[in-house]
Amino acid sequence: MQFRTYLIIVILVVVAFGIGAGWQNMRLRNAEKEWAAAKGEMQSQIRSLEKEMDQVKARESLLEIPLALFQVSLHLSEKNFGVATQALDQLKEIFGKSQVALTDEWKRKFDFFLPALEEVRNEVQNMNPSANEKIKELEERFNQTLRSSNTS
Repeated sequence: MQFRTYLIIVILVVVAFGIGAGWQNMRLRNAEKEWAAAKGEMQSQIRSLEKEMDQVKARESLLEIPLALFQVSLHLSEKNFGVATQALDQLKEIFGKSQVALTDEWKRKFDFFLPALEEVRNEVQNMNPSANEKIKELEERFNQTLRSSNTS
């Protein structure tokens, strides 16, 4: 064979490799674009699920409040006004933390709680005997709101 034939074969092989490399490069770029799109979608799903998880945790912490109100009632029945005041302060803190993650709808449903809790706290600090009744009323209203919120 002649030199020219070898040269043509070498050129064809180089062109074939070039076409193959170009084809693979194009497929790689398409795969990278698909991966980036899928990654973005997954990250948005993760953010959405994390937000939902925070809301569920906040709702879960709301379930602890009736028990805490009952404990305050027990402290009041034992005439432990100082301990009851501390428990009310902790309750206010727990509710405040849970409110951050709640939806606006849930916040509106429980907007009565902090003012009522503050009123009860003032009653407890003044050692008013009616504080225990107000705690029970608040606990009942909170439970009713919680039940109505869970069914809707």
